[in-house]
Amino acid sequence: MANSGIDNILIANEIVGVQKLARLANLAKRCRIEVLVDDLTNAKEMSKIASDIGSTIDVLVEVNLSTSLDGILDRCGVASGKEAVKLAHSISGLKNLRFNGLMGYEGALRKFTDFESRKTAVETALGFLVGIKDQVEDSGLAVDVVSAGGTMSYNLTSQILGVTEIQAGGYVFMDAGYRKAGIDFDFALTVLTSVISRPRPEKVIVDSGFKTISAEYGLPLIKDMVGVECIGLNAEHGHLRLGQPDNVPLCGDKLEMIPSHVDTTVCLHDNYVMTRRGEVEGKLAIEARGKLQ
Repeated sequence: MANSGIDNILIANEIVGVQKLARLANLAKRCRIEVLVDDLTNAKEMSKIASDIGSTIDVLVEVNLSTSLDGILDRCGVASGKEAVKLAHSISGLKNLRFNGLMGYEGALRKFTDFESRKTAVETALGFLVGIKDQVEDSGLAVDVVSAGGTMSYNLTSQILGVTEIQAGGYVFMDAGYRKAGIDFDFALTVLTSVISRPRPEKVIVDSGFKTISAEYGLPLIKDMVGVECIGLNAEHGHLRLGQPDNVPLCGDKLEMIPSHVDTTVCLHDNYVMTRRGEVEGKLAIEARGKLQ
């Protein structure tokens, strides 16, 4: 992103360890970079490395919103306003770090299947987050950023006073999981697969399995094929069942599968194949692939 000229980047996660922090601090010499912190030891190590390298890193204190979301996303983040205030003041006193605000993520709302229950969950979670913002400000620190939300809650989070930005990302491609939850963006990403076997009249085997398309939020849909349903995946194979299809797929036919979760499907591939009105216009490398290493 920095190489492409983007000069304001939020890494919505904690960065821990000398090697990764050194890379982060070097990146911060080239652009404005924000990162999450929920541990003072991590912040102190980040401060030392940024000081040695000569850069300044913007820091958001992450707040764990799981209690207000019935235990969903019980992962990183401080658990209370008291902890957030204490950590924010500690960070503000460290060299080459700049306390910039708070982050809480309430985007994973798939268990709330109807709009009203999702709305209540978002309002509860972000009421907690904005309340902590008020506590930090009352303690004498400015809170410039309150970052929250995702594609699942974009239309709710955007209505909460005190939230300054939304972290929606999946909407760019959209997926079957979001569609099932009532999110109505258009599908922009599919996985192209080939029919490789017709073992029975009602059964089709394609050459896309778990190594090609993820399924932790359900099986993929088959684009523009009414009456054709994916009923299972193996490592290398996809199993399709034919009901009353408009067109019966034959061996060698190409089908498009819509993933249930684009995040964990994209990272399985090296390139996007870009199309416009059915014509291939080129490839685009998936630059972040493998960068977790």
